[in-house]
Amino acid sequence: MAKGGDIEGDIFQALVRMGPCAFDDLVRALPSYSWNQVFAAVDRLSREGTLRLSHPARCDYQVSIRDVSRPQTRADMSDRK
Repeated sequence: MAKGGDIEGDIFQALVRMGPCAFDDLVRALPSYSWNQVFAAVDRLSREGTLRLSHPARCDYQVSIRDVSRPQTRADMSDRK
């Protein structure tokens, strides 16, 4: 199991490499972390505004790096609920 302090950077690097992706694909791209560790870090980073979570399909979430050059909209805020 990897150290907790590295997970945020590893998530960011995976998203830079992969682009927006399904949460489960992100988990598979980070095999040294548990599902729970990735979930907790994505939750934390999305609440900080670093990542954007969207819900394009009924049973899936998409994770992406939030575009800091684009102002947040109400839709972005509703995606966080």
